[in-house]
Amino acid sequence: MTALKIEITIDGTLVTQSELAKVQELRIKHVLQEMKALGADIEPSATEINYLPYPDAKALLLDTKSKYADLEAMKALYKEPLAAANDFWKDVASHSDGNQNLQEGKVFMHIEGVSMPQLQQVLGSELGSDFAAIINPEHFYSVGDTIKGQHIIETFGMFGEPTEMLLFPETGDFKPVTPDPSYPIQMNGYTTLADGDDLGLGWRAFHQIRPTATGFDAILAAYLPSAAPIDMINGHKWHLAIEFSEMIKYVVNNGMPKA
Repeated sequence: MTALKIEITIDGTLVTQSELAKVQELRIKHVLQEMKALGADIEPSATEINYLPYPDAKALLLDTKSKYADLEAMKALYKEPLAAANDFWKDVASHSDGNQNLQEGKVFMHIEGVSMPQLQQVLGSELGSDFAAIINPEHFYSVGDTIKGQHIIETFGMFGEPTEMLLFPETGDFKPVTPDPSYPIQMNGYTTLADGDDLGLGWRAFHQIRPTATGFDAILAAYLPSAAPIDMINGHKWHLAIEFSEMIKYVVNNGMPKA
């Protein structure tokens, strides 16, 4: 089998796994500081958190999230930030153009050493909260899969506060962009708030994948309403790069996550 190789390109620039790890470290400590400020059971002080090595900070965050793995426990801890995020999205939608003039955040990924069946097995599997937290520090809750839909809490685009949301596969003909014909596999979906507000169906994902002799290439893309902040679009490029890189590395090193 070909050795694992992960190449990420954001805005035309190759991004190394070391660079992604540094971004992860910063976001891990951001989440730890916020959880502690909200009253989470975290022993180290705010100052001590800032001095933690990256592996220790990640382990502490995973341990802390496991204490709030129940949906209601996480929602109780994040009650005010979740309410603020809900209001934010409704305001964005009210000033946007529905599913038109969407803003695109796109990442190119080239993978060697992982087969298409392996990738499809991951994407079609139950993506629980434990696994979600491992692959991105700004995943707080997750049930479901990309085939039937998901219920998640996530900070979108490394911007603002976590949002409770529902992800659905697109069953109609709408696509936010004209597909690249050289990528035969498409994953097309949309997001609503947990209260059912579809935000004019302007919050979407559209990933394109093509198998290669040694792995696969992917165009990973999020689409946001026209009035969404550009910083959120740019931040989500890094979120996607981290999430898919960590997902692939985990499966190669550990096998499929347990549901």
